[in-house]
Amino acid sequence: MEHLDTDYVERLIARLGRIAPDAVPRWGLLRRDTLIEHFIWIAQHSMGRSRQMEFGGNWFTVHVMGPLFLHGLIPIPKNLQIPKAQQKRGVTMREPGDLDTLWHLLEEYLNLVQADELHPAPHPVFGDIGIDGWDRAHVRHFEHHLRQFGV
Repeated sequence: MEHLDTDYVERLIARLGRIAPDAVPRWGLLRRDTLIEHFIWIAQHSMGRSRQMEFGGNWFTVHVMGPLFLHGLIPIPKNLQIPKAQQKRGVTMREPGDLDTLWHLLEEYLNLVQADELHPAPHPVFGDIGIDGWDRAHVRHFEHHLRQFGV
């Protein structure tokens, strides 16, 4: 499995750059700009910088689904929706920014990990997954959406 490192971030940014602004995804409603904003949000969330989404997991998601997901044993379902209660609170799971914003944010993330200064936030569904869990979660999540756009 790939890891979230500088080489991966460079490939990620290049692949995102190949998505046309008007590209239609294979599934779902995201567009290129909202995809990038979604990636910015999840990176900020993992860094403890977004309080937008409350924890929505339970014993099963933390102890069963999380480990299965993080080890690549179950796929990310297509067309996942923000829970209705979170939608009513205004949760969008997006933060403003562009490709350059994302690149700088992920470089900062990696620098914090390298310096042993990142204290990651709990995952919104899987709970406290730590730095290694976020490494796997980010790569799996990014790859899921890159497949959505065929890049």
